[in-house]
Amino acid sequence: MALTEPMRIMKATFVVLCVYTAFAWVQGHSAQPITGASGLSDEQHFEVRFTSHLDPVAINTMHAWTLHIQDRSGKPVTDATVQVEGGMPDHDHGLPTQPRVTKNLGSGDYLLEGMKFHMGGWWQVTLLIQQGATSDRVTFDLNL
Repeated sequence: MALTEPMRIMKATFVVLCVYTAFAWVQGHSAQPITGASGLSDEQHFEVRFTSHLDPVAINTMHAWTLHIQDRSGKPVTDATVQVEGGMPDHDHGLPTQPRVTKNLGSGDYLLEGMKFHMGGWWQVTLLIQQGATSDRVTFDLNL
């Protein structure tokens, strides 16, 4: 069945709208670079920086991050407990692995192993930090 002229115009318009929508979504989800980023925790108790050991990060590749945690005055946090949550908010699923801090490297640095992203898109990684009676969280938005 051959497409009529109005159907061809509708099809072309649909394609243009899809491309425009995808472009607008990417612009609206500007993310921090995957190889390293820093941010303040929600209650501003901690400043956290991460560096990926894999640069650039490849889809479906296990890798580790080094986390650096310091308090508001810039003093390294050397005795924190860190838990990791994350996923793709637009797809409503979590991380495909269960990353965890495996080693306190000293001077506020921690080794986070088991990071993996199984598809491209917008990811969020949240670090839940506990130091003594103080707990806070920081979320990184990543675009792969």
